[in-house]
Amino acid sequence: MIVKTSNKKINVFIVDDHPIIRRGLGQFLNSQEGIFVCGEAEDANQAIAALNSCFPDIVIVDLSLKGVSGIELIKAIKSRYKQINILVLSMHDEREYLERAIRAGARGYVFKQESEGKVVEAIYHVMNGGTYLSSSLKDKMLENILWEAPREGEDSLSQLADRELEIFRLIGNGLNSRQIASALTLSISTVGTYRERIKTKLNLVNSAQLVKFAIQWVYKNEDIRSDDKNSSNVSS
Repeated sequence: MIVKTSNKKINVFIVDDHPIIRRGLGQFLNSQEGIFVCGEAEDANQAIAALNSCFPDIVIVDLSLKGVSGIELIKAIKSRYKQINILVLSMHDEREYLERAIRAGARGYVFKQESEGKVVEAIYHVMNGGTYLSSSLKDKMLENILWEAPREGEDSLSQLADRELEIFRLIGNGLNSRQIASALTLSISTVGTYRERIKTKLNLVNSAQLVKFAIQWVYKNEDIRSDDKNSSNVSS
């Protein structure tokens, strides 16, 4: 954890469990005029403990953190520090994650695959009172989140808590309970409890159905992303 102080600049705090990403992004942002990285943390607990010392204007949060999830961290920050803006920097572009991040209090969402310049663009946009979505998302995506009826099968996923959705996604990516426990710093028995809750909420009879449904959901979202990229290539 690193905490500095600065005046008359946009103070930024970075939360990501990959030190290389924190270091690289921090160095890049510090090279930008008007931006100062006042601190960094690898997980939610470190972040909450450091915010009083850093006094950031904006916190950049990765959704895939060990322990407390990024979504829960966003909620915790907004409940304690309403004046702090939050920008999500994530590898996930599924609609469900975007929707939950915005509803939790995030003002922007940028994909990690994009350039650092997009992060700078997002920081200034959010600090000027706007809501920023990554350019690979269509402008109508935000309207869809708020107004569109859920796509087939996704209405049931809204019943899942944030941690349950995260585990559901990992199941869909082919991870077993031991691998999920390691990835999220949970016990195997805790992962088992989450799996049972997910099955109950989704009205699934057994683990085989859970795995099948999760894989189908991940695969469908990959198809949607592929279609969006192909559409962008055609239009360009």
